[in-house]
Parts: sequence; C-alpha cells; structure tokens
Amino acid sequence: MKELDKSIAPNEPSPKDWLTKDRLEKVNSIIHPAFDLLSESGLVRGVLAYWIRSELSLEIEELNQSEKEEFKISFEKWSQMNSSASELSVEQIRKRIRVSIATSKWSSQQWSNRLETLYLYRKESLDSASCRLLRFSDKYLGMELYHRIKAGETTFEQASLKYGEGQERFRGGLIPLQSLEKMPNGLAPILQRLQPGSLSMPLGLNKGFCLVQLVEWKPSQLDEETKGFLLAEQLRYWIDMVVDQLLTELNLSYHKDHRES
Repeated sequence: MKELDKSIAPNEPSPKDWLTKDRLEKVNSIIHPAFDLLSESGLVRGVLAYWIRSELSLEIEELNQSEKEEFKISFEKWSQMNSSASELSVEQIRKRIRVSIATSKWSSQQWSNRLETLYLYRKESLDSASCRLLRFSDKYLGMELYHRIKAGETTFEQASLKYGEGQERFRGGLIPLQSLEKMPNGLAPILQRLQPGSLSMPLGLNKGFCLVQLVEWKPSQLDEETKGFLLAEQLRYWIDMVVDQLLTELNLSYHKDHRES
C-alpha cells in the first residue's frame, strides 16, 4: 500500500465515527470466519476496502440521469467485452458498477469544497510531460553522447537504442505523455527545469546517469478529469484510514475470541 499522505488526507467524516456499532458487527460477521485466510493471502485490506465502498454506496439512494447513463454505458461495455469470460454473475457486475458510480458521487458530496485547495497543493505533480530518456552507467560516455547529439552526429533515438540501459531504449527513449508523479523516480525535477526540445547535460538519476530531452509539457488544469482524479484520491485516502481502524477492531475481536475458545 502506498504510504498515506496525511497532509491531504480528509478527516471528515471521522473514520472512527463512521464505523458505528452496527457496521462493526456487520463486517465482523462477514470477515471473522475467514480472517486467518484473508490475512495470510494478503487480501484482507482489499476485501475491507470494497466492503466500505459497498456501504458508502448504500448512502446514495438514487442516481441522477447522467449517472444512470454512465451506468448503462459501463454495463454495455462489460457485456460486449467480458461477459463470457467473467466469473461474476450479471447481478454482481451490476452491483459493482453501481458501487463505483455511487461512491464517486458520495466523495463529491463530501469533498467538492476542497477541490481548489487540493489542486493548488498537487498542481506541480499533476502537470504532464513526455520526454526522451537515455540511461547509462558511464558518465564519460554520457558526455560524449551529449555532444554528439547536440552536434547532430547522431539522434537521441539512435543513441538510446545503441547505448541506453533502460527498457525505454526500444522506443527511442520515449516516455509518453503522463503526469509527473508517474514518471520514473527522480525524473520529474529534471523535466521541470527543461524547455520543450532542450537536452540536459548528463545528470545523476538513481544509481546511474541519464540524458533527458523534453518533448512536450502540458500544465494541469482543474478540469472535470482532474476533479475526478482528486476526489478519487481523497476517497482512497479516507478508505485507507477506515481500513486501518477496522483492522484494529477486527484483530482485537479475533484474538479475544481465540483466547476465550
């Protein structure tokens, strides 16, 4: 699990207050019989997270017209692509789609008023870029390649294919357009200093060195896609905190029962 960023994790509604006595009894009756197996298989967090989403969806009694249309489109896509191979029944798939749409609506109701603040906090990491990356372990080779590329004696693509040490060398070093936080570790700060078309000097990257050429830079905007991403992130952070609280309660209950048996 990705480490929880407490600085942007929502604390309302309170995870502890949301886990009412009735909810704890409900989830305990579901999880308790298979707690050992779920824990050993590493599935317990995922199961609890889905249970929480399912519970949240019950708080949304009705979908509006656009949400109903989204449900219809999602179900039609599933029917066309996965129905014959799916291990789930039609009704289970319908429930999963509704849970997904309803929890998105729930998160919007909870945290839409935080979106501008969240966006400003996360803006830099939400900027997108595409670039060419050439990784190598010999710094002196890097200097030679830098000067050869600058002089037009070879192209970045040719140098990457011949000398590159990362998997991207088979694509001419190209890393397609994506948010900075999805870039290989340590690459985002380099890209932020470059202009489209410019080539970096050999730089340290993790345990080796690299040349980087920025291809495209796309500043983020607070559009509908970004709003959806930020709300989904808030929901994930909140669910992580509820799962932590749940695991504490379940562990206490489980070990108490085993001591008494």
